[in-house]
Amino acid sequence: MQTEIEIKFFVTSNIQESLSNFLNSLEIISSEQARLDNVYFDTPALDLRRLDMGLRIRRSDHFSEQTIKCRGQVVGGLHARPEYNAPVSGDLPTLSAFPDAIWPSLAVRDEIQSSLVAQFSTDFLRRHWLIAFEGAQIELAWDRGEIVGALGRTEIDELELELKSGEARALFGLAARLAELGGVRLGAQSKAQRGYRLAGLGKPLTAQPLPDIGGLDGKACITLGLQLWQHHEQLWLECVGEERPLALQGMLQGCALVAEAADTLARVPAWLPALRVQQRLLAEAEEARLGALLQGADLVGLQLAIAAWLHLDS
Repeated sequence: MQTEIEIKFFVTSNIQESLSNFLNSLEIISSEQARLDNVYFDTPALDLRRLDMGLRIRRSDHFSEQTIKCRGQVVGGLHARPEYNAPVSGDLPTLSAFPDAIWPSLAVRDEIQSSLVAQFSTDFLRRHWLIAFEGAQIELAWDRGEIVGALGRTEIDELELELKSGEARALFGLAARLAELGGVRLGAQSKAQRGYRLAGLGKPLTAQPLPDIGGLDGKACITLGLQLWQHHEQLWLECVGEERPLALQGMLQGCALVAEAADTLARVPAWLPALRVQQRLLAEAEEARLGALLQGADLVGLQLAIAAWLHLDS
């Protein structure tokens, strides 16, 4: 087993030149590119999704591999999920290749195995660079392609930073430098989550109420607030018309929850003044400008700073 620790960005504009200049400023250990074809599996009843598992077969010119990702956590664009990999030769995954301990029971595993079907696919060109940065080795991958499901297809244009060795602080440091380029925003949704929705199997994005924070400490409240903020940010970018005011309200509620919780801490986080600025800008922005604000380097850098604080410093 390995725990995949990565920070995901969605690319929102042409970053070819700025990314090339950025890479030229770094110590590159190696670089490659490969076409990756991925098929995701579940049962018709979505038993794996209910277990918060994702199952795929990935193929390229040089390998075929099955991967299962188990329950993890996504906070501020940082994705941390245990995953298991094994070779595969057929068209269906073989669940017995994964450890017995990840299943509620072997009977459940075998029942899922007997009902597995392909649900959607993701196909993309991955360009990746292994980077030496602040004592760590970090892979930067740029995935460009599409997700295909029963309801149609949608574009993949993502940057992922994955910690291969070293400390997570270096991962956040490199991510902060990447965010300064502009043209990216933090991605809280995985390819699998987007694929389930495109297959007509995932829950549609909707506005969420304020979470119950009774009895929670400041760190937990900040985590929930950031998740609420980013959920409604994604909703605002995807929805139109009457849903947008609700999405904006949810963003502002998430920001307020983060700010109020930070104010109660014995040591006020360094990012709190920047949050106050972004709260005001979000509240005052006209709809025509809000999209640019959500994808601006200042706001993305702020979300990264909060996520880094949650992961490293609190």
